[in-house]
Amino acid sequence: MRNNLYDKQAKLSIWLQSFYHIASIGSFSKAAKVLGQSRSTLTNHIAELESLYSVSLINRTTRSFALSQEGEALLVHCQKLNTILFDSHALLSSFSDNHEGLLRLQIPSVLDTKNFHQILSLYKQAYPQVVLDIVVSQELGDLVEDNIDVALILGDLEDTSYISRELLSIASHVVSSPSFWKNRQKPTHPNELKTLPCINYRHCRTGNQWSFSEQGKIFLVDIGPSHMCHSDEMLLSFALDGSGVTTLLDFTCREYITEGKLETCLEGWTYNIPLSALYQRRDKTPLRVKSFVDFLVLHMPAL
Repeated sequence: MRNNLYDKQAKLSIWLQSFYHIASIGSFSKAAKVLGQSRSTLTNHIAELESLYSVSLINRTTRSFALSQEGEALLVHCQKLNTILFDSHALLSSFSDNHEGLLRLQIPSVLDTKNFHQILSLYKQAYPQVVLDIVVSQELGDLVEDNIDVALILGDLEDTSYISRELLSIASHVVSSPSFWKNRQKPTHPNELKTLPCINYRHCRTGNQWSFSEQGKIFLVDIGPSHMCHSDEMLLSFALDGSGVTTLLDFTCREYITEGKLETCLEGWTYNIPLSALYQRRDKTPLRVKSFVDFLVLHMPAL
């Protein structure tokens, strides 16, 4: 039933467009050229419209063309309709052709840092007409259902229907404080972590195992008795106070390593973690989405 109604509405819209162009131009032949249709097609459209409502819209002979009283009245309404359609087209074009509008961004909690905030501030200065709505979440859901324009994701991606662009590759470190290592031997192989107290991220994809790399191949190792934390800030705090060993991304611990407040181990076994931007696959990606991802590609290496 709904499909039949839709078909009738679609046909009526086409017939009204044909009538508008014929009536405005004053010629079936000229209107046909403008619309890229045959004259006979437009003639049929008008005949269908007149038959549907049992009304004569155009008085025509082989030599004359004139709108009936009903045709004149309908033309006024069609002119309003055409204005609405034109304005709607302009509005839709502005969504994709302008750097403006709402952009919903999802980021993992590890990016909720001063350095990333500064990158977002630079973007807002460059594109003040774009309004950012930022969601902090660890889980990648349905971007369409969740109304997310761009999602930033850490780690290797499973097969996805979204468009993916890698923003940068981030070094990872196994760290703890100098006080922790003072009376302990630093491990020389990841398997030795099972003898050490570790601080694990609660949402770690590999559970109570950490991943390492040997000659380009990733493998998992069991870790020792561990505290569980929900945030990277807490992982960092526990590592700094010597509670145990943890893994951190470079930009979260770089300054503490430089200052000697944290010491690394197993540097030959860790590997870089990709950070990617995901966005919906569309016929025409809105310019605000494309420009935002391009901006991140340019500025994220400074993270």
